[in-house]
Amino acid sequence: MLGQVARWGNSQGIRLPKKILKSVGLELNEQVEITLKGNSIIIKPTVKKTLEWYLESYHNEPDDRYDWGESDAPKGRELL
Repeated sequence: MLGQVARWGNSQGIRLPKKILKSVGLELNEQVEITLKGNSIIIKPTVKKTLEWYLESYHNEPDDRYDWGESDAPKGRELL
């Protein structure tokens, strides 16, 4: 993916695609930590997600990757 440095008032800025922001959990107006490592610019979220945030974002949907044992069929010693 390519970007472009553009003028933003008296500063310069780079637009980040919504898909990238969403993948790291960033929303508009959240603060980020910007550091340099060699010739790379590293941008990290500084927002610490709280328990309340996780509970609000939790969707109570079954996960098909696991067998939750919800079948009515007898299993194990129940067969005896």
